Amino acid sequence: MAKCKFLKRPHRKVCLGDLNDLIILQTRDITEPLFDTVDFDENFGDLPEVYAKIKTTSGRTVFDGVDTDVNVSHEITIRFDPVVTSETWVEFEGRRLDILRVEDLEERHEWQLLLCLDRGVGEASKA
Repeated sequence: MAKCKFLKRPHRKVCLGDLNDLIILQTRDITEPLFDTVDFDENFGDLPEVYAKIKTTSGRTVFDGVDTDVNVSHEITIRFDPVVTSETWVEFEGRRLDILRVEDLEERHEWQLLLCLDRGVGEASKA
């Protein structure tokens, strides 16, 4: 009988000391426009503040499933939180970041990688 061999894969490690930036996780509610306008209002609600490792990127692209691509501006690593999804937003130093994709690193429920796009401040963040 053949012996099974386990294939080793590299472990993507994150150290607690790397989480040195404080970010605010936010939910977003959009109010429907009135009959005579196309404008809408965004209301952001704060979730807990968390410490994160933030890395700015250039050139990384995420496909959104309809043959279009979006450039990722920030990679944010946080401790695993099942509440955080691609519908969640991040506020960092007054700027709002849209989470494009959430990855549970190695499916261990220890760390999450958030691929984000910088949407700017205030009205410029509507998208």
